[in-house]
Amino acid sequence: MDATFVFAGLAILVSVIRYGLYLWSIYQRETEPHFFSWFNWAVVVGIGAYAQFSIDDGLSAWVLLIVSSTCFFIAIISLFVGEKDITRTDWMAFVGALVAIPVWQVTQDPVAAIFVLVLIDMLTYYPTIRKSWHKPWSEPPISYFWAGSRYFFTLFTVSNFTWESLLYPFFLMATDWGFAVFVLIRRRYVAPPLLRRRATAE
Repeated sequence: MDATFVFAGLAILVSVIRYGLYLWSIYQRETEPHFFSWFNWAVVVGIGAYAQFSIDDGLSAWVLLIVSSTCFFIAIISLFVGEKDITRTDWMAFVGALVAIPVWQVTQDPVAAIFVLVLIDMLTYYPTIRKSWHKPWSEPPISYFWAGSRYFFTLFTVSNFTWESLLYPFFLMATDWGFAVFVLIRRRYVAPPLLRRRATAE
């Protein structure tokens, strides 16, 4: 069996685990997804999936399509049970990411396009990072560990093995793992909501 199919299968399996855990934590009312982040992720990854299909870049395109579809689904859910405290900086990051998407699409230099894409992802991540700084218990770090693992396996599904094609999935892997560590560190300084409510009552 081609190793590419194995890694693609692992990436999809890990994606199922990642989103299964995330959706379950939303159902349990433990997680409050931020609409701005999930909507922008869906758009960006969806464009990436379309681009991958247009150049016939192997199974990685199917992985991105599954990711994009799930992000759209979580974005819709977040409208009902997600983060309600939307700040001005959240709006700025959201609009900035949307404005940067057309710039990314028309950029002719592949390297410049990658850096614009990284900027978009950083702006997209900001509302979730800002929210998690104050409410680290509203995001499950284990889910982001699985998210980073998904992109780790995706690295091995890219048919054109160059640093340009590997940079973005590597960035996504490092970002997700870094965010998981960030949430774990913040949890050491912020008590869980239940403990905070008990302390207030006492």
